[in-house]
Amino acid sequence: MPSKLLYDALGVRHYRVTQTVRQNKIITVHLEQDPQHDRCSACRSDNVIRRGTIPRTYRTVPIGGKPVDLRITVPRLGCQDCLLVRQADIPIAKPHRRFTITFEQYVLNLLSHMTIQAVAEHLQVGWDAIKDLFKRHLKIRFGKPKLKQLKHLAIDEISIGHGHRYLTVVLDLIGGSVVFIGKGKDSNALKPFWIRLRKAHAQIQAVSTDMSPA
Repeated sequence: MPSKLLYDALGVRHYRVTQTVRQNKIITVHLEQDPQHDRCSACRSDNVIRRGTIPRTYRTVPIGGKPVDLRITVPRLGCQDCLLVRQADIPIAKPHRRFTITFEQYVLNLLSHMTIQAVAEHLQVGWDAIKDLFKRHLKIRFGKPKLKQLKHLAIDEISIGHGHRYLTVVLDLIGGSVVFIGKGKDSNALKPFWIRLRKAHAQIQAVSTDMSPA
């Protein structure tokens, strides 16, 4: 597979293909990092010596409808400057992930038009894997919404099952989004929200809530 095609199609650069294998309807592309791009993952020095390798496998975007795995031989690098031995960075994937960045973006694009189940079946991966990927995306995007522009709030509590378990929910009345969820239904549930609201210097004009003692 030519280097340009590898980069354009899969977002992979600074690697060379050593082997391509098709087995069990999966295309596995074996990659090896170009030694000219060896860098210490701690101090970014190129004054490094290889100290063995570690195999890593990542699922990437399909080719011709066929699932594609990238089998990467990742070098362990001994740095002569900071005296550390570390695994080289893997720029095609985020830490502790088993999918490439290109694959994750492809999944998110599909999820704007398809269900989680449909995406999982199309890409031939587990439903849980697609669900977890989507949850991470939502947490990053909506986990801590910006509060500075808030003007009108709605506060209410909801029951979440047996045993008198409650959550206190704060909504942006203008945008309609949930901006905070606290455990319980007393004033303590909102303390973290008030702290964040003060730090954001929000100018609240009105708050809608019920008149219960809680």
